[in-house]
Amino acid sequence: MTFIWQIWVPKMELAVSEYFTVGNIFLAIVFLLILNQLVELYQFRNMPPGFRLTSLPFVGNLLSFASPKGAKQTEQICMLCFFASAVLKEKYGNLYSLKVGSFKTVIAEDAASVKGVLVKKSADYAGRPPFHSFVMSTLELSLDIRIVFLSSHPDFQELLDINNRAFTDTELNSQVLKLDNFPIAKYFPFKAYQIEKEMTDRMFEILHNQIREQEKAFDPEAEIENLTGSLLKEKLGAENEVGTEEKAAILSDDYIINPFTPTNMFSAGHETTSTTLRWAIAYLVHNPGCQTEIQNQLDEEVGRDRMPGLDDRPSLPLVQATIMETLRLGNVAETALPHYTLKDTTLAGYRVPKDTVVVPNLMAVHMDPSCWEDPTKFNPHRHIDGDGQVVTNSVNILPFSAGRRVCAGEALAKVELFFFLSRMLHNFTFLPQENGVLPDLKGVDGFTRFPAPYNIRVKKRQ
Repeated sequence: MTFIWQIWVPKMELAVSEYFTVGNIFLAIVFLLILNQLVELYQFRNMPPGFRLTSLPFVGNLLSFASPKGAKQTEQICMLCFFASAVLKEKYGNLYSLKVGSFKTVIAEDAASVKGVLVKKSADYAGRPPFHSFVMSTLELSLDIRIVFLSSHPDFQELLDINNRAFTDTELNSQVLKLDNFPIAKYFPFKAYQIEKEMTDRMFEILHNQIREQEKAFDPEAEIENLTGSLLKEKLGAENEVGTEEKAAILSDDYIINPFTPTNMFSAGHETTSTTLRWAIAYLVHNPGCQTEIQNQLDEEVGRDRMPGLDDRPSLPLVQATIMETLRLGNVAETALPHYTLKDTTLAGYRVPKDTVVVPNLMAVHMDPSCWEDPTKFNPHRHIDGDGQVVTNSVNILPFSAGRRVCAGEALAKVELFFFLSRMLHNFTFLPQENGVLPDLKGVDGFTRFPAPYNIRVKKRQ
């Protein structure tokens, strides 16, 4: 038996090795590519049109995007990470699908499809993709909370600096968004993920420390002034009840701090608000007549002897309309955060299966000439009706998304924007540089869309 075994093994090894020829390997690769195409065609059956025969194993259609010659890393975010390509839109229309890495992806670029995702079938599209960066930072936009308690804290500036980098570091965001398309990437030591984790961990550490400080100073008998105080009071009540271990666990420090995740806390409360204000000032410098109109209305309704307050909002429609027009034209969020289908559903008559990433292009709606007259023009009056009142029910302005995934910080953001912009224009006039150079309105794409840095003059009003 031993003699037979010793002779048989070399023969088997020789027989197997004979199959590893260049020709056979080529045939195997061709077979796998054909098999992949058949699987892709079946998975994308009856889905919106798009790239099919160019899908490759593992990377999907990523190689189908033709980068412009000399394109920088930041310019490729749109092409490789869910932002619509002009080539795709021209070829397949306003609703199309493709394979991005490991995910079936649908892009909606017309008002009807976007509203179908966000409003009409909101429950079907209410999920979030299992992207690793989402898991690390718990991406949800944004709770109505106060962050005033941190404004004088020594760690506050560090918190802002980290947050600003998270939103404006276009190279880091590009790398993270690309990696998110490949779930296996989280198991490898990619530097982009490591940097994001370090930033998230540091922000959580700062916030944990702040919660500890608030707990020490917390007076349950005092009037509750913010969300943190409400949660601390509920936590204290749960701890004093018998048999409420589960409730106490839910109101643990980790649960309390969850609403203060980096994106929750600053996306509507700091970064997007400051970015929107930068857009507003840039547009007003380009449109001095509009700025004068607002200031005249402020002088008539508020006067020069006091500052405008929130109670003045109904009598200052031009300020509100300017904010709405800035949100429409500035497009701080070009697309809604990716949605994820929770069940098999449909969109514009097409099949959209469960576990599909769906990206509603908000900017496409905001710039759609069928929704807005002369959409590239800055015109706050388009948001004021014949009675001089602000039109607040327009279905074609979606800066905070809509439906079940609407930004929970919308009301807070609008209050902040009104408060800051009205007071800035009450006190100052914003002018071009002495040489007449105006702010660049092209915009820069990062995690959000923000204006390129610009210089202006600020003149104090008398």
